[in-house]
Amino acid sequence: MFYRTIPAILAILIFAPSYAAAFEPARWSGSVQDIAARIGKPQYDTLQRQPKVSVVTKNKNATPRPAVARAVESPHAGEGSTAQVRRGAARAETEVSSLKPRPLLASMKAALPVDRHERPSAPPRGTGSALAAKRSMPKPPAAEAKGKPAASGPNIPAKAMYCLDCAADKVILAKNISEPLPIASITKLLTAMVVLDEMKLDQIVEVPEDIVEVPPHKVGIRPRDLFTVNDLLHGMLMESGNDCAEALACAYPKGGRAAFLKAMNRKATSLGASSTALFTPSGLDMKVILGRRDGKALEATKPNVASAKDVALIARHAFNYPLISEITSTKTCTVTTRNDIPRKYRLASNIKLLYGNLPIVGAKTGFTNMAGRCIVAHFKDDAKDQLVVVLNTRRHFKAAENIYRWAAGKKF
Repeated sequence: MFYRTIPAILAILIFAPSYAAAFEPARWSGSVQDIAARIGKPQYDTLQRQPKVSVVTKNKNATPRPAVARAVESPHAGEGSTAQVRRGAARAETEVSSLKPRPLLASMKAALPVDRHERPSAPPRGTGSALAAKRSMPKPPAAEAKGKPAASGPNIPAKAMYCLDCAADKVILAKNISEPLPIASITKLLTAMVVLDEMKLDQIVEVPEDIVEVPPHKVGIRPRDLFTVNDLLHGMLMESGNDCAEALACAYPKGGRAAFLKAMNRKATSLGASSTALFTPSGLDMKVILGRRDGKALEATKPNVASAKDVALIARHAFNYPLISEITSTKTCTVTTRNDIPRKYRLASNIKLLYGNLPIVGAKTGFTNMAGRCIVAHFKDDAKDQLVVVLNTRRHFKAAENIYRWAAGKKF
C-alpha cells in the first residue's frame, strides 16, 4: 500500500507551489504557524468591501450627512480585527436608525405654519428640548372667545330687505337698503298721499275714454263712470287697480297727469327719499320710444325705482294718513258709481296677510317682471311696532311674515 502512495505524495509536493501561485498571488508575511493559527477563525477577503450607504430623506432642507457605513477592516490588522468589525457594524446600524424618517403625523405637524400673532420664542439654550418648548407655547384663543357675528336675519331670497322698529326708531334688519330698485305698485302709496294732499275726497272724477288701454292689474272701471276720489282710492289701494290710479292722476286739478307726476316726485323729495324716481302714477313701467328701425319703434323701459330705505320712509309717512292705513288694512268693500244708473264694484284686498292672525295696520304690494314681488307692511300691536320691506322676492307675503316673526322673537 505504501509504495502506491509515494507517487501521489511526490506529485502534490511537485505541483502544489504552482496551484498556490494560481489561487493566491499575494504573499503572506507571516510564518506557517501564523497561518495555522488563523484556521478556524472567520476569514475576510480584503477586496470584498460593502458599498457605502447613503440615506435619502424627503426633507429638501435637511443638511446631507456623510456616509455612515464604513468599509470593513481587514483581518490583517491583528487579533482585534473581528471585534472592531462588529463594533463598526453596530455603530453604522445606530447611525442609520437615527436617520429614519419621522412618522407622517409628526412631519405634518412640523410643517404647519406658525400663527403670525403667536410666534413661539426660541427655547433657552441647554434647557429642555424643542418638544417641551412647543408644548409650553401659548395656544391661540378659541373661536368661541371671539364671539359669533349677530344673526343677519331669516334666510329669504330677496334683493333687498329692511325691518324698522318704529317705536324705538331702530333698524332691526338691513340688506342692500340703499340700491334703487323697481318698486312697482308700492308707488301707489305716494299717489295716495298726493291725492289726499291736494284733492278733496268727495270730488267727482269721470273715468277717461282710454282707461281700457291701461295694463292689468285693474278693477275694471269703465269709461265715463263717475266716482268720488274716496272710491277710487279704495280701488287703487285695496286691489291695486292701475286704472283707478290713472283716473286719479288725469283728474289732478293743477295740470293733469304730467303735473301729478311732478307732484309725486316733489313729495318723495320732501320726505327725504333721495333715491326715488317715478314715471307713472300706477307703478307700471314707462315705455320710451328711442327711434325707429325698419319701420318698427325701438322702445326702452323705465321703471319706478326706490331703495328699500326710501320705501320704508315713504310707507311710514303714508300709513300715518288715517285713511291710507284704514284702506290698506280693509279686507273687502263695495264702491258705487255716481252715474244716473249706478254700478257697483265689489272690492277685495290683495293683501293676504290680512287674512291671517297678524297685526296689520297697513300694507302695499307690487309686481312687475322687472320688480319681482315686493311688499311693505306695518305690523303694530301693544308690544311691537315694526315696518317690513321686501323687494324682489318670490313669496313676498311669506317673506314679510317671516321677518316680522323673526324680529318679534328678538330681544333688544
